[in-house]
Amino acid sequence: MMNSKNKHTILVVDDDEAQVNLVDQILQQESKYKVISTTKPEEALRLAEMYSPTIIISDYFMPGMNGFQLCKKIKEHPILREGMFILLTSATSVEEKVQGLESGADEFISKPVHFNELIARVNACARIIQLQQDLKAKKEKLAEMNIVLEESYKGMLELLAVILGLHVPNAAQRAEKASQVVQWFSEKLSLEKEESQVIQSAAVLHEIGKISIFADLATVENSTFENKERAHYPLAGHILLSKIPRLQDVAVLIRHQLENFDGTGFPDRLMGNEIPFGSRLLRAINFVEHLEIEPTQYDKIIEALHKARGIMLDPMIVQLFEEFLLVAGQTDWIVGKRSVIVADLVPGLKLASDLNTGSGTKLLPKDTVMTEFHINRILSHHQIDPILGSIFVYE
Repeated sequence: MMNSKNKHTILVVDDDEAQVNLVDQILQQESKYKVISTTKPEEALRLAEMYSPTIIISDYFMPGMNGFQLCKKIKEHPILREGMFILLTSATSVEEKVQGLESGADEFISKPVHFNELIARVNACARIIQLQQDLKAKKEKLAEMNIVLEESYKGMLELLAVILGLHVPNAAQRAEKASQVVQWFSEKLSLEKEESQVIQSAAVLHEIGKISIFADLATVENSTFENKERAHYPLAGHILLSKIPRLQDVAVLIRHQLENFDGTGFPDRLMGNEIPFGSRLLRAINFVEHLEIEPTQYDKIIEALHKARGIMLDPMIVQLFEEFLLVAGQTDWIVGKRSVIVADLVPGLKLASDLNTGSGTKLLPKDTVMTEFHINRILSHHQIDPILGSIFVYE
């Protein structure tokens, strides 16, 4: 709102022309201020829109529109509200000052106006405005830099994904499927944007470590491929990505993507919640990728997931992965069914899938018809072992 590089514009509003001239003369002694004035309150808003003053000094007691009313209009204006508003008043009551503050006034100056006080308060307002403008400029610059960084980050991921696809057969297709799984989990669990982005990046690049070992592994027998791959590619991926500052969190998830829930995995034998959530999700993705089962054989995939639950895989992730396969994988599976939450369960509802708790405990099998007994049992378990996935019932 500054009209030139070095000057603040100040609008003075007072129905007393002598008072206007006094304030004008005082401010004109400061070369850094350009002063415009009016004795007509109703003209003040038009002048403010024309000159965009950074500071408005207004008398309180004026005919037609008093200082509080003018201040309120200024503070409701989409552009002018950023400026500072100083009220000149001879009122000393707390109630009137509170009213002024509620209308948006930033400062009060008592009448009669004293030279030093006026200059000091106006200078203080000017410093605040300059700080606000500097902060706004820095925010805009940071926003621009963030956009550039975000574009650079996306470009870097795309480049790494392309390189991975050129060296590892079918890696691009697996990365796309892994990304879909992570996206679904992120929405289902309402993950924070930053956490979701890190896991999403790890999903796209989870096989990046294979670049450094694929040439050697391509010559070994299939029976030894997985064991050698297990022993090396998460570590290789971690080493490759940890050198890039913005990918260090991604590198950690990739390092631990073959840790087993029971502590028997690679490379650090972490167990349970010691394993980062993103890595536990990648473990399930890796598990499904290595199954020698057709991708459309959902029942067999779910059966394999259940066998690995609590051993290689986090039971909670198995439960949600099953839901993902049923709902996202088989688009026609949901036909004739709907999802409900625990609080919506009523007698007579018929389960369309097994009901499991977050730890993997099977509470009720598919096709169970709900009774009060069943619902009470579910509520009891839900308090100590929450049901994280959706509960599917027949329409």
